[in-house]
Amino acid sequence: AAITPDILHQLYQGVIKHVMSWLKAAYGTEEIDARCRRFPPNHHIRLFMKGITSLRKVTGKMHADICRFLLGLIIGLPLRGSLSPVRMVRAVRALLDFLYLAQYPVHTDETLRLLNDALARFHANKQIFKDLGIREHFNFPKLHALWHYIFSITRFGTTDNYDTQYSERLHIDLAKDAYRATNHKDEYPQMTDWLLRKEKIEQYDAF
Repeated sequence: AAITPDILHQLYQGVIKHVMSWLKAAYGTEEIDARCRRFPPNHHIRLFMKGITSLRKVTGKMHADICRFLLGLIIGLPLRGSLSPVRMVRAVRALLDFLYLAQYPVHTDETLRLLNDALARFHANKQIFKDLGIREHFNFPKLHALWHYIFSITRFGTTDNYDTQYSERLHIDLAKDAYRATNHKDEYPQMTDWLLRKEKIEQYDAF
């Protein structure tokens, strides 16, 4: 528990990224992408009309958008080998429950119990991935870290207090935009000058 929970890198860019690759192996790229294209137009969920299996450089925001329909994507899909899809749905739902519960801005004993129950439900149903030959084990750090969320929340507060998504945004404002403003040769002094000018303009605008 020396490292506090990181919703962006441990969940969206970690466990959820793993889940997407497992589902791709379980159902195949064609079926998953075809189901993505069948979603009706709406104002609340981002549509991926080319599917999600061939996406490159997937951001945390894109993973968050995918999580909103991920469970609906697999409900009713049969598994190979006549295996029951019930455990698959339960396992994916459990991780999604954990994901959203972990982001609550306020917690009680009841919500922390639900958080623990969600993780326990995943582990109770994860055998389906082994039965399908997708995973040999689940011993990887980002999944193990989920067991420490309750301890960190009770000791340090809710996860929005130390969520790296907020500081990650500064990569664009303070690094990528600054780099684009250079001639891409000996960029560091130019980036520094650009940031200093930007800071002075913001200070001027504030008065």
